[in-house]
Amino acid sequence: MRRSFAAALVGFLVLAGLQAQPASAASKKPSKVGLVTFVKGGYDTGSNRTSLSLDWPDARRAEKYEIFVSTSRSMRKAKVYKSKSSKSTIKSLSRGKIYYFQVRGVNGKKRGSKSSVVARPTILRPGTTDANAMRLRVMTYNVCSEVCDTSGYAPYPWSPTRQSSVLERVASSGADVVATQEAGRFSVPPNGYAQAVHYSAKRLFYNTARFDLAPGAAPSTTFDPATGCRLTSETGLPTGVIFLGRHAAGCRYAVWAELVERATGRSFMMVDVHLVSGKTKATADYRRSEIYQMLSTVKQTNTKGLPVIYAGDFNSHRETKPSDSTRTPMQGSKYYDAYDMARKLSGQHTSSYNSFRTTPVISAKWGNHIDKVWVDPWKVRVDSWSNFALLDAKGKLAQPIGSDHSPVLVDLRIG
Repeated sequence: MRRSFAAALVGFLVLAGLQAQPASAASKKPSKVGLVTFVKGGYDTGSNRTSLSLDWPDARRAEKYEIFVSTSRSMRKAKVYKSKSSKSTIKSLSRGKIYYFQVRGVNGKKRGSKSSVVARPTILRPGTTDANAMRLRVMTYNVCSEVCDTSGYAPYPWSPTRQSSVLERVASSGADVVATQEAGRFSVPPNGYAQAVHYSAKRLFYNTARFDLAPGAAPSTTFDPATGCRLTSETGLPTGVIFLGRHAAGCRYAVWAELVERATGRSFMMVDVHLVSGKTKATADYRRSEIYQMLSTVKQTNTKGLPVIYAGDFNSHRETKPSDSTRTPMQGSKYYDAYDMARKLSGQHTSSYNSFRTTPVISAKWGNHIDKVWVDPWKVRVDSWSNFALLDAKGKLAQPIGSDHSPVLVDLRIG
């Protein structure tokens, strides 16, 4: 009897001590929530509503979390959701609409500081639902084989070491098509690939195990005597060069190729472009005019009505000043950034421009990617988007760094 009473007393004291701990912990404010990341996007074809899945680091002392969702940059009239874990899926969102998010930890009546605002559009259209759709993995990669020799920051000359690093990324990607820019010296096709077209430092490679270049003659090479620029090629050919205008101290071009899937005979058109760089109003206007010229020429050239995929260095993103001048003309022609339409995301906040820094360049709100793939979301489904930089165990860019850009990799289904 004495033993039972003593055991009960000890149990009561232990229980009282345990109960006192949460009350103490509850008096402490949770730490600020770290960078919130979008990991998935969903589209419900039955309701035409969408979803976004988020993940974030655990906040110290947080028992649960509040998720603030708004359609305004200022987070005005934000709707509040709750989560018991450091991840959540927000459903029943409007399609093709930009949403802004913040997260904070909650501990009893104490609330921590909110995270930085992050933003993402929801998927506009679900893309193809064809079970037999062509699956295509596309890489775009500015390899900087010339400009990095003499650019404003410390020169990084093209070398066998840098080329090996670039080739490693291509080999590891499993890409079907690789669109490269500033690739004049990147002249040897990666193993298993053939070069479809090359002009003005744009090189377009394709995986020969899956695709062939469409049959036909090479485009003619004629020049305008007034400007010295190459004229746009004829229609009905397997490859071509698109004249984008003469500005920024030279003639500007994009290239394209028609590729044929060997197993099925289905074709698509792949465009590789590098728009003029710069942060002035003039360069923004140049980029806009280049886009309009590219879209117009492709429309005239694509007499077969093939699906078109655009890839390259667009030198513009949502935070570009003075304007993100490429987005409006692209979306006006029903082409959207694959990053915005992706079902899965990896490396969202790491900029695709790395400036040869081992520490990743982070952009919280949007993820500032100037290297892009654009698709028609009425015909193409984007399964995944990835910043395909090679990182070491500490999350740094692995040495040697192949270029001042990191490759972007997307998985598509073309209907």
